[in-house]
Amino acid sequence: MKTRLWFVLAVFGLVAALQGCSLKPQNLRIDPPVKVNESAVGSGRTIGLGVSDARAAKKLGEIGDPDTKMVDVSVEEDPSAAVYERLQEALTKLGFSVVPYSNSMERTLQVEIRNLELKSVKTPFTFETELRAAVGARVDNGPEYYDRQFNVRTRKDGAAPPFEKDSTLLVNTAVSQALEDMLSDEQLLELLAK
Repeated sequence: MKTRLWFVLAVFGLVAALQGCSLKPQNLRIDPPVKVNESAVGSGRTIGLGVSDARAAKKLGEIGDPDTKMVDVSVEEDPSAAVYERLQEALTKLGFSVVPYSNSMERTLQVEIRNLELKSVKTPFTFETELRAAVGARVDNGPEYYDRQFNVRTRKDGAAPPFEKDSTLLVNTAVSQALEDMLSDEQLLELLAK
């Protein structure tokens, strides 16, 4: 019985070590789907939409085993264009006419990707993965404005570390959630449609 237990533990250790060795730095691409229910809340009003990446660093975090090897996870490509396109589609479904942002416009929505953090660390039995996303939104309509940050935090445990495909899905799901929360904010939509 003891021999079998030691064999299982040895195999488990070998698998964990091999997984640690196969980790490579990850460069993720952000292209989050944004789902909304079609409505006429916008009544055809024109809004200027601006999207920016306000993150201080391209690196999101690290994945791996702190005792052996940690690799960087980053988003090198500016996600603003992809997020703009997704938001433009969603806002059009809500009845708005969307044009690129300019300072001279009266009705605008400025969206900032403020924070993205991904960390996956090996514990004795699993990899604990945590993702945090923060998206800021500011609506200006004449003299009135509305400013809010939408935060998403997800945790996932697994036997293996998230590979690039898993990390990309995790990040895009979190950014999608933040953007969908933003587009379901009644105060934000009310001011945009005013």
